[in-house]
Amino acid sequence: MDLIKEFKIFLKIECNYSSFTIISYIHDVEEFKKFLIQKKMCFNFINLSKEKEARLFLTYLSSKGLSRASIIRKIAALKTFYNFLIERYHFKYNIFSLIKFKKIPKKIPKILSNNFIQKLFNSISITNPLGYRNYIILDLLYSCGLRVSELINLKVNDIYLDDEQILVYGKGRKERFIPLHKNLFEMLKYYLINTRIQLLKKKKKIINEQNNFLLINYKGDGLTEKGIRFILNKINKKIGSSHSVYPHAFRHAFATVLLNKGADLRVVQELLGHSHLKTTQIYTYVSDVFLKEQFINNHPRNIYKKYLNKK
Repeated sequence: MDLIKEFKIFLKIECNYSSFTIISYIHDVEEFKKFLIQKKMCFNFINLSKEKEARLFLTYLSSKGLSRASIIRKIAALKTFYNFLIERYHFKYNIFSLIKFKKIPKKIPKILSNNFIQKLFNSISITNPLGYRNYIILDLLYSCGLRVSELINLKVNDIYLDDEQILVYGKGRKERFIPLHKNLFEMLKYYLINTRIQLLKKKKKIINEQNNFLLINYKGDGLTEKGIRFILNKINKKIGSSHSVYPHAFRHAFATVLLNKGADLRVVQELLGHSHLKTTQIYTYVSDVFLKEQFINNHPRNIYKKYLNKK
């Protein structure tokens, strides 16, 4: 029985984690396996039940000079692995559950400006199939706040044109509906009946519900996370930006712009697919900073004060 292989399938199918998260988790579990093997211990249920090995592995990680954040991430991956063993194989106990860390304050995400995002949109030519598809990719990321894993896993039957919304499968296959703004709705409708069909012409495989992905490449195959990053970087370079841009940045921008416009925090939580409100609250700080800047720059008393300082 290959426990790590089964765990990988679990992360992909049941947890719906991104490929990068899966690679990271598998690497961490394999590191623990290697740690046990170096101690002449088999990677089996008996040795995986020994609590002292969790503490010794923590000591081993610390001795490598890893950052606190890296150690916390590795232990979190192993906790997930043990929860998988408990759920799937009725394993009795998570030996890493007693390892607790003080929470590291989350970094405030850097938010892409509206002007920058608009430049990205303006740089895309929609007169050809790939350009049209790229425009939709950017709009789905920014207007729907999708994770990249959610984006690439969208199927044709997840687009509800009659209701002008899309069905998204988030982490743990949790479902949520996200409304489409009018322009994106019209573009998706045209993409489905025209653009996507043009891209499918080079595909030789039989299309079925399992591989009927919404977003496809020039060969008619579903896009990957790597492919999305390549597309975004290509658009970014086109406008002459020296800063790298990544898919999740548009999710940050989506949440922040909604809060800045007065959206309720719980509504934003629902749209993002967050299980806990505290995950969404990170954006309230960003929104507060924005409001403070707007106040300083636009309130007449502050403008008058800046005028006096220039004198």
